[in-house]
Amino acid sequence: MNSTNHINTNTLALKTTNLAIKKHRWCDVRSITNTVELSQQYTEIFENHDLDNKWILMINPEEKPLQLLSEQGKIDPKKILKVNLHQRNISLKTIKDALEKGHCSAVILCNATLDKSQLSQLTQFAEKGQTQCIILTKQTQNRLSQQRLKNYVTLSDSSLLLH
Repeated sequence: MNSTNHINTNTLALKTTNLAIKKHRWCDVRSITNTVELSQQYTEIFENHDLDNKWILMINPEEKPLQLLSEQGKIDPKKILKVNLHQRNISLKTIKDALEKGHCSAVILCNATLDKSQLSQLTQFAEKGQTQCIILTKQTQNRLSQQRLKNYVTLSDSSLLLH
């Protein structure tokens, strides 16, 4: 008689380990209050997202901090694709496409105003393309006057304008 050992896996005491599973935040909104903080954010972004074969897309970045970091050797300007909105408008669809294609390691939106729906859409497309989306917003200590508020523009489905 051939004897075969069967193990009932339902009765096995399995050793489990507690793994801290961190859910990736594909869309990250960061507040900055001054140029020093902005430079720190730029530096951190480049340290975390400077991948060999991928770009970092920056939409409406502040030039002076980038130039200073480049001169200090903290960032490689050859890895940055910059789009300044003084020259053109960008649609929400264009940003979603950039996130979804995954050609960039990160897409940085500077001074964008997004509603919850738009943020949710960007998050979905960032996850699809495995591309980090970072929104840098300036926080001011004083309240904006109505006149200054009129100069700020928001993200719409037809065009993206940043302040």
